[in-house]
Parts: sequence; C-alpha cells; structure tokens
Amino acid sequence: MDVIASACVSLAFVSLGLAVLLRRGTSTPFLRSLIQRQLAKHGRRLQQARVASRPESLFAITVGLPAVLFAAGWMESPVLALLAAAGGLLAPRLYLAWLVYMQARRSEAEAPRLLQAVLTSLSAGSTYLEALRQARRAVTDPWIREDLDFVIQRFLLDVALHDSVAEVRSKVGTRNLGLIWETLAICSVNQLPTQAAKTLFYELSGTVQFNIQLANEVSAKTSGQRLQIWLLAVIVPGMYLYLRLISPDLLLALDQTVMGRYFLFPAAAFLEVLGIYLSFRIARLKT
Repeated sequence: MDVIASACVSLAFVSLGLAVLLRRGTSTPFLRSLIQRQLAKHGRRLQQARVASRPESLFAITVGLPAVLFAAGWMESPVLALLAAAGGLLAPRLYLAWLVYMQARRSEAEAPRLLQAVLTSLSAGSTYLEALRQARRAVTDPWIREDLDFVIQRFLLDVALHDSVAEVRSKVGTRNLGLIWETLAICSVNQLPTQAAKTLFYELSGTVQFNIQLANEVSAKTSGQRLQIWLLAVIVPGMYLYLRLISPDLLLALDQTVMGRYFLFPAAAFLEVLGIYLSFRIARLKT
C-alpha cells in the first residue's frame, strides 16, 4: 500500500507540474525550447505510428512514468529505483517504436499493390490524378488510402502534386513505399508525361521485387536466431521463478542481504535486458 500511495503522490505532482509547463509556458527560454523540440519529435513519431493522440499526452507519459516508477522502486532499494526509472523512461519510447514498426510492416506489404495499380493506370494512358484514384480503389491499407485521399483532395484544390507527395513522404519510413512516393514526386516536379513516368515506375517495380525477395530471404535466415534468443532469454527468469517456488531458502542471499537486494538482483535484471538487446542487435540484418 505504501508503494501505491507513493506512486500516486508522485504521479499527481508530476502531472500538476507538466500541466503548468504545457499550458502556461515557462519563463526559461531554454526549457521552453527543449519542451517544444520534444513535442515536435513526439508529434512526428505519432504521425509515423498513425496514432491519433496529442504530443502533449505522450510527453507527459515519458516524463511522469519514470518518476512514478522511481518512487515505487525506492521502497525496495535505491538501485532498483534507478533501474525502474530507466525502464519507465524507455518503455514509452520502445512501445511507440514498436507501433511505428508494426504500422510500417502493414503499409510496406501494400507497396507492391500500390505500385502495380499506378503502373497499370499509367500504361493505360491515364493521368496522374486518375492513377491515384485507381490506386485508392486498389489498396486495402487504410492509412495508404488516407494518404491518397489527402493528395487527391489537395490536387483538386490546385496544390502542386509534388508538395502533397513530399508531405506524405515525410511520414513514411519504409523503403519500398518511400521509393514509390519519391518517384511520383520526381515525375510531378519535372512535369514528365505519363509515358515517361510509366517507364520509371516499370523500372521501380523490378527494384521493389528485388527488395521484397531479399527481405524474405534475410527473414528466413534470421528467424531461427531470433527464436533461440527468446528461448535463452526465458531460461534465466524461468529458473529464478522455479527456484523461488520449489526452494525459497536458496534465495535468502537475494532477499535478506544488502549485497543481494542492492547489487546482485538489480545487476542480474540489468544484464538480462542488456543481453537480449545486444543479441537482437547482433542478429539483426538490414536489407
């Protein structure tokens, strides 16, 4: 109960302080500039993850969660409090990175369909606007369709096509989908006729197919390594839980000694997380 009460009090104070900073501003130009940069960064990440949330909310979580976890961990030991605060600092960023990655995978899977729809329309003699409308009907990813709607609507409002495409491209972090938008922007800014654009998109289709094939081969070769990493990562905490249930007396050194509570247990948790991170960094191959 003391841990919960301390965490709640910390969360209340942090939330109150952030509310004052975000709503009324700060008197320090450096702090105000720092907050504005963080809000802009969080806004870009939320756009890439396609999350309909305010950057202020994400900023409040990234600042408030470490304070709450620090207060909760302090009830056990200062070392655990520092580790908990570090985990609270990284958790929102890792979760947002995971959302960006998952959204990128879904959108990237639609890249060949989008490219084929544009290429088919241009080969039939359609204009850029007609090709975009055809692609809008062909793709199934809701976010790509939203981007196409955005480009089409702005084009009908006499906004230059390459300007709208560049704005959409800034939210795309994947290779194949980014190449499609970049090629479309190049065709628009240079006012290429549709036949010349068709040639560019035809050449691009070969590049996209090669990228997909290479990515599939790399994924197949590294899938076994990733599975081994997760299995090895589960073994250590699994053994700890097994010993905790079968013979708690064996872990008295971790529970009742200063060395165990303040050094051994936090160090084991830190090394476990670091080992998983380094293993995935080593096993990851970029295509």
